[in-house]
Amino acid sequence: MRRTAEWTPFAVLALLIALSALGPAAREVRASLWRSYASYRSPFLDAWPAGAARPPRAQRVVVVIVHGLRLDESRRMPTLNALRQRGADVTIELKPPAYDLPATLTWLSGAWPEVHGVTTNQSPLLSPPDTFPRAAQAAGWQVTFIGSEQRHDWLGGAQRAAFVDDLEPSQRDQQAIALALEALRAPSGQPQLLIVSLTLVAQTARRDPDSYSSAAAATDFRVQQLMEQINLQAETLAVLAERGIARDGRDGGGEAEVVRVPLVMAGAGVLPGSVAVAPATAIAPTLAALIGAPFPIHAQSGFIADVVDVEPAAFFASAQQLTTFYDQWSAAIGQPRFAAGLLRRYGDRLAAGERLAYAIWQAELGRAAAEAAHARLRAERATRLPLVLGLGLLLLLVASLLLNDWISGPLIGTLGYLLAWLVVFFVIRREPLSLSLFPDGDPEGVFAAWERLSALLMGLAGAVVAVGTGRRSDALEAVAAVLRALGLMAVAQASIVLAFYWQWGDAFTWTLPNSTWLVAALLALTQLSAFLIQVSLALPALPLPMLIAAISALIYSVVRRSP
Repeated sequence: MRRTAEWTPFAVLALLIALSALGPAAREVRASLWRSYASYRSPFLDAWPAGAARPPRAQRVVVVIVHGLRLDESRRMPTLNALRQRGADVTIELKPPAYDLPATLTWLSGAWPEVHGVTTNQSPLLSPPDTFPRAAQAAGWQVTFIGSEQRHDWLGGAQRAAFVDDLEPSQRDQQAIALALEALRAPSGQPQLLIVSLTLVAQTARRDPDSYSSAAAATDFRVQQLMEQINLQAETLAVLAERGIARDGRDGGGEAEVVRVPLVMAGAGVLPGSVAVAPATAIAPTLAALIGAPFPIHAQSGFIADVVDVEPAAFFASAQQLTTFYDQWSAAIGQPRFAAGLLRRYGDRLAAGERLAYAIWQAELGRAAAEAAHARLRAERATRLPLVLGLGLLLLLVASLLLNDWISGPLIGTLGYLLAWLVVFFVIRREPLSLSLFPDGDPEGVFAAWERLSALLMGLAGAVVAVGTGRRSDALEAVAAVLRALGLMAVAQASIVLAFYWQWGDAFTWTLPNSTWLVAALLALTQLSAFLIQVSLALPALPLPMLIAAISALIYSVVRRSP
């Protein structure tokens, strides 16, 4: 077949240079995108006036945090099941990012990560949100924390603390329970709000998944020791997990094992036999309602009215806090305020303590907030649309140029690469399009591994195309065919990045992108980054297209056929 004019030596050289330049460019874009996500700064953390304290529903509240406890495992724990029968069984639902620090701040503050501003375990707490322990102190409660010093720093306030960091991991939980029992038995100065952090389950999930059930059983026994010291007629015990850890030891993503966790409560102020499903943002307001403390000012949900018996004033107090928050929130995103109008419509019924009115008002408030967020996103997408359409047309033009001669070879190579990559990712490696792909929110190791694998698959796909170039008229046509296959691979990945950009942009200033789309865009950029490959630590990074082009020319010299 003849060589078309488009693939002159100059055109092939231009394509080679363009593809080689994609590697470092994609790497920089990927770093910028992840940096924008990991260093997200919330615009919603202003200090607004807190509400007034109310009479408590319990003389003391003890909160046990079982880090990393999955919902299904919690239902096999006898002590927790006994508490469920005596009190409330709540299924808590999170949303990504569900790493340890973001999930902890969500249940402490009642705010989602886009409001409290923490997306990974490495995020600095420059402007922490209001939390329910801080609100408890404002209400005059004595707060004591027992656990690690780092988690104490996340609380936002505790007059007393006892740390167990110096002990062996296997001994920390037992010591934490011993210290908690000592605090509860003290003749004077007993804490009114006691928070106990148990980490054995999370540590076991990461280091020895086969022993996860044994760790849960040991934790269940320790909770029983604590429960026996609590007078559930006058006091309240709450056991919860801030997030689950999947069976493969991962967290952070949207898998059911990670984002569905237990909240079990029993005692004073808890309705016996109650069952509910609630967002993680409802935990802090619910505990604040039991304590009688002001609701955390950044909370985005009300308390779980189906499981707690609160005084009528709590309904209106919660509504006032949410109205203040959402009026400020809507103004911060440039949308009309809606919360105060809703409060006026339901104010009398809320002041009377009507549970049904509270549920309806919360549902309407949630719908209005979702519509405001969607309106802001629609406006932003409209401003990005002209650029996206222009770049989309450019990608179509590039694809048509790459397919203007011998179509079957480059197209088979491209489709073969994409299929092989998907099979390796989803079938062989069983990886998810989820933030759980990045341990503790650190993606660098994952990026490096998938760059190498993508480069290998591209090389194999290029070799397959080169083997089929035996009837090309010369080596230039053979190399051009292989480079065109690489170009089509780049167009496919760039299309994913462009779709993500249209939906979410490249700088996150008031909301967080859908985590599945974010991971897909990062992996697409990682495949483009593979065009600059590190063959050996002793050698500088080399442009993958040049290596593949050289190998293709060698293959062509072997498979070349006479006209």
